[in-house]
Amino acid sequence: MASHAYRLKAGESVPSGVARIARGRIDHALEELRGESSSTPEEAVHEARKDMKKLRALLRLVRGEVGDRTYRRENACFRDVARELAGMRDADVMLATLAELERRESLAAGPLRQALEAHRLRTGAGRQAVAGAIEMLGTARDRVAAWPLERDSFEAFEAGLERAYRRGRRAFREVRERPTIEGLHEWRKRVKELWHHLGLLERAWPPVLGAMGAEAHELSDRLGDDHDLAVLLAWAGEHAPEVAGLDEAVERERARLQREALELGARLYADRPRAFVRRKRRWWRAEALAAERLALPHSGG
Repeated sequence: MASHAYRLKAGESVPSGVARIARGRIDHALEELRGESSSTPEEAVHEARKDMKKLRALLRLVRGEVGDRTYRRENACFRDVARELAGMRDADVMLATLAELERRESLAAGPLRQALEAHRLRTGAGRQAVAGAIEMLGTARDRVAAWPLERDSFEAFEAGLERAYRRGRRAFREVRERPTIEGLHEWRKRVKELWHHLGLLERAWPPVLGAMGAEAHELSDRLGDDHDLAVLLAWAGEHAPEVAGLDEAVERERARLQREALELGARLYADRPRAFVRRKRRWWRAEALAAERLALPHSGG
């Protein structure tokens, strides 16, 4: 059973670490979906979907190393697994979003909650979907051994990290100019990807990359909450009785979340992409050099 730690460990080669992380995420998802953990069925689906996001972020980080063919095949596999499991989780998110909105805004949203609960029962991830996800993941785990991982250096990540940061920075600028629901959601995906990348590379300088990752996580949460509110409002408009004050409450909360997100984004995306990657490369090499020196035998005298 592979280690579940979602980070490259000190002293671990890049090819070994990437393969270990991939198998670890797949194993964790399989444990959840097979009922081998203490999670409820709903929690298991949530955990497995998070694993798919982490696997796809890992693939994007090493895309330049594994090549487009492997990347496209595996990315499509993990995307399809997440889609198989989507129904129940989406309904759970809307229910949690409504509960938080009721707490903040004192809404009387009983009819909407009842409609959401009925929707959740209709759209839960069934046994067939879970069985299909398990089969796809088992096959994907076997393929990890064939991933073309060769370079034991930061160069294995460089292209993927720069691409991810550049796309996130571009999405931030677009949202700053025109904050559409689609644009904000796209930016959130790029931020979450960067958060995962910072965690994977944290060994280069844990205090600094850990803090930067925490900021990215905060930003991802703000954008995720904003998107969840937009989805809730759209669903309510089509499927549920009208709730007095819902539109105004959602608008106030989204304005607050977007303001906080833009403040966080201005700091996180302050660097030019090449400068951002160049700095991480230097930290990675400094950590590797320090590890080599510690490993050298000490001479007596």
